[in-house]
Amino acid sequence: MIRCSISLPFVLLTVLSVHNLFCQNMLPIQQDTTLFKNNELIISGVADYQSTSIGKDITKSFMYGGFITDEMKGQTSAKQQLINRFGFDINGEIQYKNHRSHIFKDSTKGFLVKYGIYNFSAIEHSEDVFDLLFYGNSAFIGDTAVIMGSRFDSYTFQKIGLGWFDKYSKSSFTLNAIGVHNMLSGRVEEGSLYQSSSIDSVDLSLIAQYRRSNTNTLSGYGFAVDIDYRFDMPKSEGEKIYFQVLMRNLGIICLPKVRSYSINSKLHFDAYSIEDLLNASAILNDTEATFDSFADSSSANTEWRLLPALFQFTKLVDRSSSRKIQGFYGARAYLSSSFMPMFFSGIDYHPSKWYRLGLQASFGGFSNLRWGMYSAIDFGRFSLGLASENLFSRTGESIILRISCLF
Repeated sequence: MIRCSISLPFVLLTVLSVHNLFCQNMLPIQQDTTLFKNNELIISGVADYQSTSIGKDITKSFMYGGFITDEMKGQTSAKQQLINRFGFDINGEIQYKNHRSHIFKDSTKGFLVKYGIYNFSAIEHSEDVFDLLFYGNSAFIGDTAVIMGSRFDSYTFQKIGLGWFDKYSKSSFTLNAIGVHNMLSGRVEEGSLYQSSSIDSVDLSLIAQYRRSNTNTLSGYGFAVDIDYRFDMPKSEGEKIYFQVLMRNLGIICLPKVRSYSINSKLHFDAYSIEDLLNASAILNDTEATFDSFADSSSANTEWRLLPALFQFTKLVDRSSSRKIQGFYGARAYLSSSFMPMFFSGIDYHPSKWYRLGLQASFGGFSNLRWGMYSAIDFGRFSLGLASENLFSRTGESIILRISCLF
């Protein structure tokens, strides 16, 4: 049994992430061509983690504290695949739209101001990594653990943007200034560990790189654009189908003084245990010291990187349609090799003027098949939506919130 605990700052970060971060991923996305004559405030947010194989009971133990039992480890170990993925997407936006303004010559254009904060973390690992970290070398007596191909990336950043939107189609363009709080990345190009059958020696072969941004409050800066393009196609006489092409955080960042570590080693240990060699708590609590002890070389350089931008294509739900049931579908991808393209489809049911709900299925991303549900109320000047893209999975959870107010 493993006892997991986390520091108070991480607890506070988790609480703030759930209650104060806002984003724009709710499905289904609705299209409303009504011409508003008010100001509009939109607050939306998501907290989502998903995995192909790691049980959410283990993830919860690390996030909130608790025990990891042998049963929990055994269930997750049995699910390990040749390539396994795990990812966090905790991010959000608050947006102000001015529908009254006439600062553009074209009276159909309004301006918007946006603020967002994001954390995107992706892990990709081989099937032996989980057993190596949770069981140590005891799982590989007389055998070799392969960790080649494992990688991770994590970005935490915020933005503030100014842009314009079309008052009818709701298409928009925003230019954002980016401030990066933290960046971590690592690659294992070649890696294996052999435990002798007599348990008297361990051989480790490792070629890997690890990078992290400086530890200042602001460790990097850059710019990005958000593009929300909406268009329609005729379906039948007097009826149209609406689509959205969304690109969010498409940009580049500069990271001064990125500390890089390079490891190219073949090591032999006599009467040594992998629990001492690769102690999971030591790695998580003091990553820099751990890599300092293993690294063959280290350096500090300025790096330019692309942000993990979101790309999404969606067939929208038409709020002005008289149909009680509408379908929606689409695809989502992030600028990350660990995130597989995700495809989704579902139905939206509108039983009354002020209430609607939706059901959906998706496949891809950091996990496999997921089921979701959406529910929303609309009172004209105020609307509230709550959703989850991951209701029944044993390897992930998600919650999505959207609030809109006209004033």
